[in-house]
Amino acid sequence: MKIISKAIDLVRTLHRHNTLPLHLEFVLSDACNLNCKGCTHFSPVASDDRADLSQIESNLQHLASVLRQDDIPEWYLIGGEPLILPLPLLIGSAELIRKYFPHNRILIFTNGLMIPKMPEEFWEACRRIGIVIALTRYPIKVDYDAIEERVRREGVECSVFGDRGESDSFFRFPLDPAGGQNKRLAHLRCFNFGCLSIVGDRLYPCSTAACSRHLNQRFGTDFQILKGDSIRISDIRSARDIRRLRNRPVPFCRYCRHHEDATYAPSRREASEWIDSPSD
Repeated sequence: MKIISKAIDLVRTLHRHNTLPLHLEFVLSDACNLNCKGCTHFSPVASDDRADLSQIESNLQHLASVLRQDDIPEWYLIGGEPLILPLPLLIGSAELIRKYFPHNRILIFTNGLMIPKMPEEFWEACRRIGIVIALTRYPIKVDYDAIEERVRREGVECSVFGDRGESDSFFRFPLDPAGGQNKRLAHLRCFNFGCLSIVGDRLYPCSTAACSRHLNQRFGTDFQILKGDSIRISDIRSARDIRRLRNRPVPFCRYCRHHEDATYAPSRREASEWIDSPSD
C-alpha cells in the first residue's frame, strides 16, 4: 500500500507542477532591511546589485514579441526588499511591465516595514498602474493588521502572500557543496518550484540558482551555473521554453537537499545557515 500511495503522490505532484500557471519574477535587488537566518535570496550576505531599467525593458520587449498576453498571468517584483529601492527603479519596473503586458497582474512582494514611510508618489503609481501589494508577515514586532489597513486605505489591493507570524513556521534550505544530490528527486521536492527568476538578461528556474553567486562571493564556494541552469531571455521563443525550464531538473538541482523545519532568528552571516559540510 505504501508503494501505491507514493505512486499516487508522485502523479499528483507531477500534474500540479505541469499545470501550475506561469509567473515571472524580476529580482530588482537582493538587499533587504531584514536580516533573516537562512534567507532564500541570501540577503544577509548579498551585494547590493540592482536591476537595470534598460535591461528590464529589453527583456520585456522581447517577451512581449514571443508570448501571448495570457501566457504569464502574473508578474512579480521581488527582492530582497523592493520598497527600500529608489522609486524610479521600483515604479519604472512596474510601468514597463504594464506597457508590454497591459492586462496582467503586477505584484510587489514586501515584508511591509516600509509601508508607513512610502510617499504619495508611490501610492499614486500603485493606483495608476494597478499594483498589488503582496505582504509577507514575519514574527517581528510589527502591527501587520495596521499595515494591511494602510495599504487598503490608500486604495491599493493588498494580498497576504505568506503568513510566517509564528517563529517555527520557517524552513532551512540546505545546499550540498559537493553537488551529490539526486537532481530529479530534488526537483520533485522543490519548495520553490515555479519561482522563475529574471536576473540580468537570463531566466532561472529558481532564486537559489539565480542568487547563488552571493554565496560564492562571500564564502568562496563553487556553486556553478552550467548550461541548462538558465536561459537567455532573447533565446525564448514561446511559453513552452519557459515551461521546459521550470518543469525539468536542471544541473543546479544537484546541490539542493530537502528543506528542513527551522526557527526564525536573525542571521549571523555564517555559511552553515545555507551550506552543509561535505560530510553531512
